[in-house]
Amino acid sequence: MPLRLKVREIMVPAEELPSLHEDADVASAFRLLQEYFRGKDGTWMGFQSALVYNNRGRATGILTLRGLLRALHYQALLEDLLKGDPAGLFFLPPRWSEQFIKVREVMRPVGMAFVNENAALWEAALVMLNKKVNSVPVMDGDNLCGVVRTIDLFWLIGEILEDMS
Repeated sequence: MPLRLKVREIMVPAEELPSLHEDADVASAFRLLQEYFRGKDGTWMGFQSALVYNNRGRATGILTLRGLLRALHYQALLEDLLKGDPAGLFFLPPRWSEQFIKVREVMRPVGMAFVNENAALWEAALVMLNKKVNSVPVMDGDNLCGVVRTIDLFWLIGEILEDMS
């Protein structure tokens, strides 16, 4: 029965998700997600987030479309400041001194919202609701083993409703 499933049974394994380094620039992240997004029968399908890793190969975050949109906002603000009054440069945070925004600046840290691989599905749903996120890293101790997404939960709810009718 679907209600008894654990998060690990419906998660997307980490090795199937797009991934990038935390020092990658946001333009690279856009290109990566674009590669994973495809049209099929008039419907766009694909991953809307990517896993972010550090130099040691440890997952440090998840980059979502929301994070990418935040990066676009930062980039537009930076360009406005540079085109306007030079005094605006005094208000630039040090991280904007580089030409491109780095993924680590707009990703969501893994520790902000996650579930254990043995968690019940309702626990993942609660984390998503409480943290206002659409995807949650699934952890096996300190290791990231996958991601559970709202779409995964919706598919399951659909199956439950079909079984009830």
